[in-house]
Amino acid sequence: MNVNLHEALEEIRRWVGDRKATPPYTKEGCRVSMANLQSKPANRVVLDVDLAFPTDRTKTNQCDLILFHIDDAQNDLVVVPMELKGDTVASKVVRQLQEGARIADNCTPNHIEINLVPVLVHGPGMHKYQRDRLRTSRIRLRGTEFPINITRCSYEGNLSQALAKSTKR
Repeated sequence: MNVNLHEALEEIRRWVGDRKATPPYTKEGCRVSMANLQSKPANRVVLDVDLAFPTDRTKTNQCDLILFHIDDAQNDLVVVPMELKGDTVASKVVRQLQEGARIADNCTPNHIEINLVPVLVHGPGMHKYQRDRLRTSRIRLRGTEFPINITRCSYEGNLSQALAKSTKR
């Protein structure tokens, strides 16, 4: 099947509509940088999950942002649910990223293959035990498990560094 990724991204862009996130991408004092990504800005859209699904954040398990972009080098749709944590508590991250994967699946056409790269962007002071536990956790999407990539807040290119750790599945 010849899949037009640009048409799929436009369909996602229409679904996102005015719920898109705008730079700077910051939540809880933690910033994620889109610098050095393997896509042109025209080939990406960022959903602000809080705008799309407003709820009491203390009672929900939704992630902060979801990036949809066409990786120009690999010619595939990369979907990046992101949780931004300015503090050191990462107890709900797996549930939040899993919910991000569910949302991404629901708004991506079924015939489009997704390269899912869940990412935690965290502030200083996260305990090594928490990072190790998250590195062994997996997020499920369409019958496949994907590892969580981890990067630090607020430096240029932090998201591209996290994506570089991922391999196409």
